[in-house]
Amino acid sequence: MFRIKPENNKLGYFRQIRILLEQQKIDVIHAQTLTNALISVVSTLFSTIKIVASFHGFYGSAKMKIIRHLVMWVADALIFVSRFERDWYLKTSLFCPRNHCHVVYNGLSFDKLDIRYLIPDFIEASHLSKPESVCLVMVGNFAKGRSQFFLCKSLKRLVEEGERRFQFFFVGKRVEATPWRYDDCVRFCAENGLTEYVHFVGSRGDVPAILQHSDGFAYASEHDSFGIAVVEAVASGIPTLVNDWAVMQEVVGEKGWAEVYHTDDEEDFCSKMRTLIENIEHRKRVANEIKDEVRNKYSIEAHITNLYSVYGTLCKN
Repeated sequence: MFRIKPENNKLGYFRQIRILLEQQKIDVIHAQTLTNALISVVSTLFSTIKIVASFHGFYGSAKMKIIRHLVMWVADALIFVSRFERDWYLKTSLFCPRNHCHVVYNGLSFDKLDIRYLIPDFIEASHLSKPESVCLVMVGNFAKGRSQFFLCKSLKRLVEEGERRFQFFFVGKRVEATPWRYDDCVRFCAENGLTEYVHFVGSRGDVPAILQHSDGFAYASEHDSFGIAVVEAVASGIPTLVNDWAVMQEVVGEKGWAEVYHTDDEEDFCSKMRTLIENIEHRKRVANEIKDEVRNKYSIEAHITNLYSVYGTLCKN
């Protein structure tokens, strides 16, 4: 590992990087952000070093669009974390050559999911107070892209329709950039008498333990490029419910690894949730049986193998 500090003299900074690359006889640079990709482009001008740029989201601001177009035009390979993300960029970018595009799914280390954990305090308290209730969770900060408020509205409808055999826990912090996403959910649940069923436990450092001791996982998003929290839930062997964004269909829906409901459709969500609660033990057995399939596809080992395949192709050319 090497560290080069940026200087006031930007040309000097790029020169230091260039010298290091030449000393180490680097063949491929893999940049994980657009900024790093741009730095790599400048530092390797007129060299034979290949540049790989990964895209982990959707860059839409005017400034980032310019950088994005330049990187896509110059990079030797572009890596996207899903077919959905790749196709979005192919449609919205003039300088995104299809023959440079590769889909390499995110890789996760699942070892942490197999450790036997003590039951988290809030789940234990729930079991003691209402042992007949099904424990359901959503993991994700209250930030742009997620739709916890939709879940709150749907859970209200579920209670009103007579289904009360659940405890739902939102795991995630209140984000200062979008505080209303959290505040609106808490206020809505308080005003509609849901505090007995819906709980906000904040940011937690024991998500693997929470997944291990939960009965089910529900997720609602406004957009996504992959869905790591969803994959971790499915890989934990618990029944999972996600909305039907194309990327969710691709990542967990195509093979039936998760139940899919229509986006923003409270009636469909409640119907799927009611079925889950009524058949929870059967659904848990099925989810546990397919978790190894999920782990094989999204393991860190599979991710690295696919990356080396891209690198190897570039080095042969």
